[in-house]
Amino acid sequence: MTTRDDATTRPTAPPAASDPLWARSLRFTATILVPVTVGLSAGGGAWLPYGMLTAIVAFSGDTGGRPWPRLAWMAAAGGALAVGGAIGTWVQGSPLLLCFAFALAGILYALTEIAHAIALTMSRFACFALALSALQAPLRLFDLAVLVGVTLLAWAISVAWDLAGGRWRASTVPHWTEVLRALHARELKRITFAVATAVSIPLAFLASTALGLQKPYWTMLTLVLVLRVDFLSSRRQMLDRFIGTLLGVVAAGALAYVAPSHSAMMPALILVALLRWPAQQQHGILGVASMTAFVMLTIEITAISSGQALPLLEARIADTALGCGFALFALLLEHGLRRTVLRIRLTRRAPLI
Repeated sequence: MTTRDDATTRPTAPPAASDPLWARSLRFTATILVPVTVGLSAGGGAWLPYGMLTAIVAFSGDTGGRPWPRLAWMAAAGGALAVGGAIGTWVQGSPLLLCFAFALAGILYALTEIAHAIALTMSRFACFALALSALQAPLRLFDLAVLVGVTLLAWAISVAWDLAGGRWRASTVPHWTEVLRALHARELKRITFAVATAVSIPLAFLASTALGLQKPYWTMLTLVLVLRVDFLSSRRQMLDRFIGTLLGVVAAGALAYVAPSHSAMMPALILVALLRWPAQQQHGILGVASMTAFVMLTIEITAISSGQALPLLEARIADTALGCGFALFALLLEHGLRRTVLRIRLTRRAPLI
């Protein structure tokens, strides 16, 4: 006899031990292509960037495990996107408030960077949405509806995939003690990193605005994607991001030149989405190149003409270079702050002669 509790916990097989790469690629493609396809068929509305971001953050927030806890984590990741967008919309038009908001977002990012992937995803995408809403597309009620709809869609795809496979994927949700232990690790470096990040993100915003870049929020996006508390990791991320962006822009531009029709670009868009995770596994540069090509192809399809899309291809490279430059500045600033604090501590502990 099947009880009500048994029915709500199906599939009954034990959780899957791993998530195959091919399965991850197919779920990612299905998740992100639905809002993109709907947006492109409608002529590319202002909500499309929020639809794409929500699809990515919901996919990133997919912790596996049981359906309802899984939905809660995916909704929390989408909620961070909504909070960042709401704050950016509120401070839009006030450079002082916007700098203050970017500084707070930088502190939040720095504190979660060494905690857990879920916490990092939430803070990172909150910063994305803050920059997007303040500098490009203010968050509207319809955008919130898109955010909710895409999150539910991503959850439905995730759960349906596990149901088809007959077992739930193993949950990747961390235990709260792990998060606390990570937050207490390297306390001094974490604090100086937070200060350096809080200074660097507003400066990156001011520099991108002063230079008149077309998509200044791409600069902040690059900054929080490559910036790590570890210098060697950051350096690798910067190289991967810049070279990968260059390759992705060249690939998208070449495809648009060879096959400028929208019907020819759509199969390429699907192929690039499918290659995103296999490429990332081969090398970080290839993963960045795939995602950049996907974004650039989406822009080219929505553009009225190739002449309109070309400046955006150039802007992507310029914004990425600027973001990497300010990430390097943040690392140097953090190093200087930490050395200064350590020197002061040693001076205070030195015996008086």
